[in-house]
Amino acid sequence: MAQNRSDVEIIVVDDGSTDSSSSICDNLADNSRKIRVIHQKNQGISAARNTGLSNISGEYVIFVDSDDFWVGKDSLQLLMEVVDAHPECDFISFNCSYYYQNTNTYKKWVPFDEKLSRPIDKNTAMHSLVASGTMPMSACLKVISRKSLSDMGLVFQKGILSEDIPWFIDLLEGSKKCIFVNHYIY
Repeated sequence: MAQNRSDVEIIVVDDGSTDSSSSICDNLADNSRKIRVIHQKNQGISAARNTGLSNISGEYVIFVDSDDFWVGKDSLQLLMEVVDAHPECDFISFNCSYYYQNTNTYKKWVPFDEKLSRPIDKNTAMHSLVASGTMPMSACLKVISRKSLSDMGLVFQKGILSEDIPWFIDLLEGSKKCIFVNHYIY
């Protein structure tokens, strides 16, 4: 995830990997002050995300799963411009595309309604998302204020599949303002 911003903190949680991932992560951290690796025994994605959350020092949180990637080196810059323009928002949600390696093509996910691209309340967001036929549950499609997460006491439930679903519902429920932008970067 090479990006053109340098003011980032990258926390890599090695959740008990059994391949060479652990040493690859350590090598990356040895070569960059921005990267910190935390090794833990395998506990699942919720525990890994919670470990990352309990070790952050930045103002905003973004999750990236190990099998995913961002399109473009300016992705983080684009997102932070939205964040900087709307500091009143608890989170900014962005969009994604499915990547097909065999054909090297992308298929964009359902676009958000344009009225979601300005700060809105949770009820307006929910109604518009349902009407549009898309519900961006994934934690990986959000820039979240660390203060908001802390104020909400929001963590991921351990031991369940699709942990993003209850997490997103709680995030939306606890939010005062949010934005959904059609930046297809994930």
